[in-house]
Amino acid sequence: MPRILQFLDADAAAAALADIVIEHAIAAVIARGRFDFCTTGGSTPGALYRALREPSRVGRMPWSATHLWLGDDRRVSRTSPDSNLTAVDGILLTKSGAGLTPLPATPIVHPWATENPDARAAARGYLTEAQGEVTDCTAAGTPIFDLVLIGVGTDGHCLSVFPHSPLADSAAPLTAPVDAPTHIGPHLPRLSFSLGILAPARAVCAVATGAAKATVVAKILNTDGSVAEMPARAALLDQSTWLLDARSEEHTSELQSHVRI
Repeated sequence: MPRILQFLDADAAAAALADIVIEHAIAAVIARGRFDFCTTGGSTPGALYRALREPSRVGRMPWSATHLWLGDDRRVSRTSPDSNLTAVDGILLTKSGAGLTPLPATPIVHPWATENPDARAAARGYLTEAQGEVTDCTAAGTPIFDLVLIGVGTDGHCLSVFPHSPLADSAAPLTAPVDAPTHIGPHLPRLSFSLGILAPARAVCAVATGAAKATVVAKILNTDGSVAEMPARAALLDQSTWLLDARSEEHTSELQSHVRI
């Protein structure tokens, strides 16, 4: 069962997540010489990147051996505010951010080919790149990331795997184009890993903070609903850590009978 951590607010959760990232990064570099971190987009990673650049943490992170991958991205240019690289470029990699301690070295970023008009080729290309770069793959060719970070959508999605998506199926390809969702914004087509990258990962962190997430988190953690209905249930793994805030406190008694807190 996953480890469940609850915090007073989203900033406290981000600080704890930053320490978890650093812990896994150091362990990965010692064991394999590099840290392959599959990060997320949306509203989740900005606070993490700011926490990683705080004076107490920035020097502990092995930046030069860190490879940043994206679990998914929208098919827009890197400079678009809808790109999942916005927080990477604007917070993590920026040299002039107010209150951000300079990075001692620059991590290597692996972007999706979001502007390739051939979306299927772009999806295949990203998988091929990961298979060739990441230290280990499963026998079936799934890249084994040292840490996969996911956010949890209000509809229970993670990555760009939405409820009842073909990418929620265990036989789904590891990467694929995703049509623009109509039920949740931004309404843009995407490129995404499928849920198949979660189980082989050495560690998974799922972040769900804010009042809007409390109800769906309770459903994910406390019901027997299917992964097809709530794709983020695929992250209920022994190597997973779920980071929640006090908005989910009302569900604590329920959670205690299902998971470790």
